Amino acid sequence: MPLDAKYLSALLAELTPELIGAKIDKIRQPERDEIILALRGDTRRNLLISTGAADARLHFTDAEYENPAAPPMFCMLLRKHISGARITEVFQPEGERAVIFSLAGFDTLGEPEEKRLAVELMGRNSNIILIDAEGIIIDCFRRVDTEMSPRRPVLPGLAYHLPPQPERGNLGFSPLIAREIEYRGSDAFLSQPPVPTLLREPEGKLRDFAFCEILQYERALECVTEQSFSALLERFYTRRAAEERSRSRSSALVKTVKNALSRAERRVASQREELAAAGNREYARECGDIITANIHRMYKGDEILVAEDFYNGGEREIPLDIRKTPQANAAKYYKDYTRAKNAERILTEQIAAGEREADYLQSVVAELNLIATERELDDIRRELIGSGYVKPEKTQSRQKVKPTAPRRFTSTGGAEILVGRNNTQNDELTFKAAFKTDIWLHVKARHGSHVILRTGGNAPADADIAEAASLAAYYSEAREDTRAAVDYCPVKYVKKTPGAKPGMVIYTDYKTVAAAPREPEQSTHG
Repeated sequence: MPLDAKYLSALLAELTPELIGAKIDKIRQPERDEIILALRGDTRRNLLISTGAADARLHFTDAEYENPAAPPMFCMLLRKHISGARITEVFQPEGERAVIFSLAGFDTLGEPEEKRLAVELMGRNSNIILIDAEGIIIDCFRRVDTEMSPRRPVLPGLAYHLPPQPERGNLGFSPLIAREIEYRGSDAFLSQPPVPTLLREPEGKLRDFAFCEILQYERALECVTEQSFSALLERFYTRRAAEERSRSRSSALVKTVKNALSRAERRVASQREELAAAGNREYARECGDIITANIHRMYKGDEILVAEDFYNGGEREIPLDIRKTPQANAAKYYKDYTRAKNAERILTEQIAAGEREADYLQSVVAELNLIATERELDDIRRELIGSGYVKPEKTQSRQKVKPTAPRRFTSTGGAEILVGRNNTQNDELTFKAAFKTDIWLHVKARHGSHVILRTGGNAPADADIAEAASLAAYYSEAREDTRAAVDYCPVKYVKKTPGAKPGMVIYTDYKTVAAAPREPEQSTHG
């Protein structure tokens, strides 16, 4: 994994000044393998510790996390033993992906006591181990018995020992750095000051990270310097992990919306077949006219009328109802014509409404694929409840919940860019928050967020439009494309038709620009 001992060393050099002396104010466990220590020192900080097999790490975080209804057992254990303790030392054993925090606190009788918290960031073997002053394990996040690891069991009551050194070269380096040494033919670059470096694909997708510039990929990946080692981990892991969790939690809602979409599409298909059948209504009218012209030679009980077809030439055979008089048979064909004519009008309206409904539901599916937080999921759920697609839960609180704010970005030219998170917010952003002179952007002919570029009444810079278009492409179905067409126009040319679903608009006087969907550097939540 890329978080190797060298990167961890650079990270701790950055974090330690803020960690030493900080008091552990609160302890939370929002996810199964994540612990958050709320620290109070010169500033307030949240230290995230993850023991995930694919994303073991620690760093400061500003992300929002929701606590479970009941704290897990390990969280309660940590609260009992280290809540209120101060961090007195942060130590990394040489060459290890491990950090040992020395803690000074008080026992239940108010007497001073010392404990240690060992954080081992070793992939699927990652662990958090609470140790007393004598070096005995109080408990740990993952208990490891002798069957699981004969060389190093980790259980309450046993003495704590560091993990055994692996029998391999390049000790403490990730495979990425090992390949870099081989590519350069030298490890001299390891002696240079570490630099937090992200590896990014040309379209903006984050691929990897390191503590130095990586040359082995040449032009295939771009090296981007982050502001700090902690911020790099926050960007690389936390946002991606939040998106994965939200997608997992949204699966039931996605299923509901897709079922509604399937029903709407089947209904439209059936209505199209009825409409095609109604298209033969002229034949019924013609039959009525021919019967009327030949009534003088028809009798009740006739099964068929063979008469001149004065519409198409030749003769036409017209089936008759033997129970009806000639006049009643003519009336029946005229009635069929009128019914088909009315059906065509009604079916045309119903098909248009069904297509609009399907388009709206497709936009909701697109939104659910883009959500990053639980609050965004809740916003979409409330939207669907309001639209009648989801029934409100009986236990749902009637208290009005404040929705999330739009995503906010600042262009390199200093212009504010707002991005909607869902259809309801798209409407509010475009028709309430935006000024008529602001620029509205949306990916062309696909589903995505409404994007507003603030102009302050001035003509927008081309560079600002390009950045806003890139965001419009990223927050849309075109996210994985290399380039996407994005339409833009002043907000005054964007209209909402009466009765339209949330987020559905029409616009005129627009221009189109090609944009590369790029992951934004940062977002400020309003």
